[in-house]
Amino acid sequence: MLLQVICAILIFPAFLACCYYWFLALYSLKKRRPLPPAKMNIMRSFAIVIPAHNEEKAIVTILNSCKKLSYPNDKYKVYVIVDNCSDHTAEIAKNNGAECMIRNDETYQGKGYALAWAFDQILQKQFDAVVVLDADCLIDAQALEIFNQYLENEYHVLQATILPSNPDSSVISYVLSVGNIIEKDLFYSPKSQLGMTVFLQGTGMVFHRSILEQYEWRAHSIAEDVEYTIHLLRNNIPIQFINETYILSEFPCQLRQLNIQRMRWARGNFNASKKHALNLMLEGCKKKQWILFDAGWTLFILSRPLIASVLFIANMVAILCIIVSPDTFSLAILTICFVSLLSYCFYFLFGIAHFGITIHRMKFLLYAPVVVLKLIVISLLSLQHKGNEHWIRTPR
Repeated sequence: MLLQVICAILIFPAFLACCYYWFLALYSLKKRRPLPPAKMNIMRSFAIVIPAHNEEKAIVTILNSCKKLSYPNDKYKVYVIVDNCSDHTAEIAKNNGAECMIRNDETYQGKGYALAWAFDQILQKQFDAVVVLDADCLIDAQALEIFNQYLENEYHVLQATILPSNPDSSVISYVLSVGNIIEKDLFYSPKSQLGMTVFLQGTGMVFHRSILEQYEWRAHSIAEDVEYTIHLLRNNIPIQFINETYILSEFPCQLRQLNIQRMRWARGNFNASKKHALNLMLEGCKKKQWILFDAGWTLFILSRPLIASVLFIANMVAILCIIVSPDTFSLAILTICFVSLLSYCFYFLFGIAHFGITIHRMKFLLYAPVVVLKLIVISLLSLQHKGNEHWIRTPR
């Protein structure tokens, strides 16, 4: 009986998560609504903010990308936050046309603190909106035009699509790219169309100046983007996910890179989920605000490797139930567990097909289960993490 209760507790949220995933995936097949045409054709001014900690090797690429933007040069300016750097990031950024904001603070370290410090100064200037980019990415040449069109249609917080620049570099980057396409096209895009919760993702974030003025950036954890998202949602500020433009980011292609980046992400998301998920769901029920409930639920199911591990454990426990107590209830639990796991597998196959299959990628698929297992291990290890939350740079 105890095993049956444990199994039921495990499978119930995992089964709901599978239903949620599939609902959004199927809705994604519906043709996306086009963005309404601009009303006044106002060319808004943008401050492009790039936090950088010892990024002398990567900073030139993003700055060159910003130079190629098809937007009037007098309508945007690039700021590099040279945050506690001990290399030549500042010199290189200045030589490539960026304005450097030098920050040296050994007490308050990390991207969240750097952004808060920079925003306070940038808001004193007369920019209409702020774009946040990571130092190791590329921005689509049409991005500011698309951002401007959304701002014209009164969307005040935007999250641009993040795409991998190296999907076929290795089996690791391929698996992560499949996960990315699932998150982009099968999860956040339909959620945004339905008016549901979208979380900021650290880079490709756009804020109308009125947002940062009214809701100060005070998100300092390693999941600062999630933290600020929750702050906005609690104040009824929606986030629009946009597919019309993109940010290119290099995904980990080596095991060491994968371990450092994904452990940081998993730890940050788990801490945010532990702190906010249940509270948001309860708050949403109490206030009858579906968006808050959905935000809490999204935090619970954001880690797909974690959901996969729960489904696997639930199936193992269900098999034990059949062995120990072979009754109708145990059989029903096992059936639900197996169907949920099977639907989850088909969900990922759907994502793989959507991403596109080539001979090269078919070879990657042979080794993909090993990478998926590694991601599951990282997710499980994040659950028991205790200690500081200092940001650790992904090696390149």
